[in-house]
This record gives sequence, C-alpha cells and structure tokens, in this order.
Amino acid sequence: MRWRQVLCLMGLAFGLVLLTGCEPLYHSYSGVEQRPATLPVTVTNEELWVSSVPAGADVYVQPLIPDQVPSHSSAPAMHKGTTPLQLTLPPGRYWIEVALDADVFSNYFSRPYDDVQFEKDGANSEALILQPFAPGEKRRVVRYYRLDKLPDQGQTIVALFHPRGAPLENVVALYPQEEGFQMVPETLPRVLEEAQLPADVQASMLDLLRRGGKAFWARDNDFSVSLEMVPEGIRGQVVELYTRAPLPDPLLPDGGGF
Repeated sequence: MRWRQVLCLMGLAFGLVLLTGCEPLYHSYSGVEQRPATLPVTVTNEELWVSSVPAGADVYVQPLIPDQVPSHSSAPAMHKGTTPLQLTLPPGRYWIEVALDADVFSNYFSRPYDDVQFEKDGANSEALILQPFAPGEKRRVVRYYRLDKLPDQGQTIVALFHPRGAPLENVVALYPQEEGFQMVPETLPRVLEEAQLPADVQASMLDLLRRGGKAFWARDNDFSVSLEMVPEGIRGQVVELYTRAPLPDPLLPDGGGF
C-alpha cells in the first residue's frame, strides 16, 4: 500500500509539472584539455600569477575564512599590486579580489552604471559594482576568486570582465593587442568542437584566447562556452540551459574530461 501511495504522489507531482511547466535546468561540463601551452610568464613553486581583461586591475589577497563571505577591503596590507601581477603566496586558502574602475566600461553602460552585469566566467560571484568609499573616488567593479594554493605548484588566475550580452566583437577592445599566450599545437581546442560553436565564432575565440588567456561566448541566455589558458593546458566550461525540450547529445563526455 505504501508503494502505491508513493507512485500516486509521483504521478500527481508529474502532472503538476506538466501543467505548470518545468523549471529551467543547467547542464554543465568542465575540464582541462591537456595540451602544451605557453603563458607570458613561468610560474613555479609558491608563485601566483594574476592577470585580467582589461589589464590594470588592483589585486587584493585575503585569507579565506570558512562560512564567511569575502568583503572588499582597501587596507594597504591586502593590496598586492595591479595586473598582470606575479607574487609569492604560501600554501593555504585565500580570496583573490580583482577590482577595476567602472569607467573602463563606459562604452557599454551609461553612468552611474547601475545596470552593469558581467558574466561569471569562473569567478566565485558575478562582478559586483561598488559605490565610492570616499568623495571623489570612482565606482569599482570587483570579482572574487577562491584559491586553494597548493604546495610546490605555481598557479594562475585570469579575471575576465565580459559585459553580459556584449557580442564577441565588441569586447575585442578590452584585450591586449599582442598575443601573450600560445597553444601547441595550434589547433582548435576540443571543447569548441564538442560544443559545436558556430564556425564564424571559432577564429575570434582563439584570437582572444591567445591575446588575453581567457575568452567567453554566449548565445542568448541558454548556452555559453568559456575557455582559459592554464599551465597544464586549456580549461573549458560549457553551460547549457534547457527546459522540457528534448536534450541533444551530451556536449562533452560525462565526468567533465575533454
């Protein structure tokens, strides 16, 4: 009798879903494509290299306290320099805060930038717009990255500030002109092939990846691909939004490996 009750409840719930519609679900794959790669710097042992697109962002390092969200701090002791930045960091858990003047994005948003939105792109939170701390100071855009610094292993962070909804060709001006990253061999990353990115987008993604180390592409609000150069290869993520429509074949193999 109990199983019949459970089945009845399941049937009722299924009927309600059909009547009310399914909630949006996200289908996400991520992993690292092992491939020889060259970064602008060599990062070894206890070093951390932080770059950003656009460059020139302030970098703050805070200890990570469990169950406590990070908070922006302009304390001089927290400030380590501006991107691109290479620093020594002992093993441990940290919040890496990357902050830019919001005026950098004046071509995308009108002041006072109240409607600024950015893609997450691997950060622990979407970029946040901060009010000036003192009269005369500018508004700032801040991203936080959680870092588990491993012993005897150099690590990197590329903070990408990609305005949400901005097409790929519009963000080119945010990137360096010269190529600082190289992929060996110079072939299309498998994640782009698996994600079936449009042919007219692939060359632009590779160009930005070589120039800034990180690139992002989205189609409306239902599909996105991000790539990032890391010491061991190319880190990629595919996120797909779907509802009741039949799912296509998996964009990447289950388990996240490329």
